[in-house]
Amino acid sequence: MHYRPPRKRETAHVGLVRDGVRYSAHLLDYSDVGLKLRAAMDAQPGQVVKLHAKGAVVSAEIRWRNHGEIGLRFTDDGPQADRRRFLTRLQAAAGDGRRGRRVHGFSEL
Repeated sequence: MHYRPPRKRETAHVGLVRDGVRYSAHLLDYSDVGLKLRAAMDAQPGQVVKLHAKGAVVSAEIRWRNHGEIGLRFTDDGPQADRRRFLTRLQAAAGDGRRGRRVHGFSEL
């Protein structure tokens, strides 16, 4: 049996950077190991992107894509504190009660 961590279904707009190009994405859900986004970009499994939420930046590998949705898994190359800070930013955005809140700020990159 394959372990799948519990997912939190929340909506927010997050930023991502791939090959120096910035994209805006719509968060659909997330867990401690990854997240699911909707984004208008040509994503290929195996590519690594940087995810951005209010000053917290983490790397994630694209694992799958299907009809505009993209599944990502956090990479292990960065400090765990960066991932915790990123997840805290998502939780704070979700906890304020505003659906679809913007949590990226590319000026902070």
